[in-house]
Amino acid sequence: MKTMKTSPRLLCLALAVVALAGAQTVPKTLTLPQAIDIALSQRAELEAAREVISATVGAEGQAGRSPNPTFSFQTENWRFHGTPTFSVGRNLDLFAFVSQPIETAGKKARRVALAGEDRQIAELEREAAEWRIRRQVKHAYWSALSARRYETVLADRREAVNRLVEYHEVRVRLGAAAELDLIKVRLEGEKLEMHYINAQTETERARFGLAAAMGLSSPVFDVALRDPDLPADTPDTEHLIETALNNRVEVRLARAMIERARAQLGVREASAKPNVTPYFGYKRAAGFNTLIGGVSMPLAVFDKRSGAIEEAAAQVRGFEATLRSTQAQVRAEVVTAAALVKRRADMLSRINDRILNQANETARIALAAYQEGGTELLGVIDAQRTQNEVSQLLAEASREYALGWVDLESAVGADTLIQTTASSQTAAIN
Repeated sequence: MKTMKTSPRLLCLALAVVALAGAQTVPKTLTLPQAIDIALSQRAELEAAREVISATVGAEGQAGRSPNPTFSFQTENWRFHGTPTFSVGRNLDLFAFVSQPIETAGKKARRVALAGEDRQIAELEREAAEWRIRRQVKHAYWSALSARRYETVLADRREAVNRLVEYHEVRVRLGAAAELDLIKVRLEGEKLEMHYINAQTETERARFGLAAAMGLSSPVFDVALRDPDLPADTPDTEHLIETALNNRVEVRLARAMIERARAQLGVREASAKPNVTPYFGYKRAAGFNTLIGGVSMPLAVFDKRSGAIEEAAAQVRGFEATLRSTQAQVRAEVVTAAALVKRRADMLSRINDRILNQANETARIALAAYQEGGTELLGVIDAQRTQNEVSQLLAEASREYALGWVDLESAVGADTLIQTTASSQTAAIN
């Protein structure tokens, strides 16, 4: 029998086809909602959380099963010597009966209720994992967007410095400028080039971070990112707090833990009530065939499950205290995040309306004056340095402002604060 040989080229092609078939398609222009959707479909944490939910569904079904009946078979009066001689048909007593435990105090319903609470907690934990992924993607998206934005600003500044270098090269060739001025301009161009390379590296790092947050194995270098619109004003803080107390997964999970503890308390209380086990069967004794029947029930004399009941009751009180602590923490997070957004919005407005416009105008005037011979080269270089620093400050402030809204969304537990109409703050960032 001949063995089929596989070409290495065909094997590589097959592996590539399999990899492409399992890969997530990323659009050329990637919006923030699209990035979140890809992450929710790619991240393995959610698959694990879904399996946990499936396990709790199985446990909930099992909790609703009734106890199985028991079949018992018994023989008595066996002997192996003596007179008269032993006869199985005449001397042996036979017992065969079936017993069925009957649960009292609603044990089955309480078990089902407890399993249902476990399932709800598993679903809330999956939702919490989903929310963490959303927050990670938002942070990574805005970081990548801000890094690319600053890289673009430096690219424009680099073009301006390159034009200034070309201008001095021409002037040096014509003998209208000193060689030292050309060296200074070239040095400034090299410094800006170094900053630009660092910005490119930061953009690549941010793109890798975005791909990791989205659950992708390769970076999204060739994908354009679209600016989400940011709200103009912070909503009323009291309304945000009310929304947070209703929406936050941590609060709902704390409430679910209370309900589970109460369901557990119900199971413990029901377990203190004894079950009844009736039985019915057949008896053959002394050659006569008869029927037997009866009922058995444990007597709660020594163990009345009081310790287990008190333990469950203490857990209820503990989870109630945890809920109050979680609600207080949520209130504090919302107030802090809302105040931070407002402060960052004020800072962004000051940079954009005052410092940036003034720095751009100063750089333009300094360059025009230098070309007319009305100022020294050092003034032009200082003005451009200031312009670069202000641009970097603006990019950082824009990033912090956007991340402030992401943190406010996380504090409120709502995923719709950023998806509103565009504002003057968005224009400032752009």
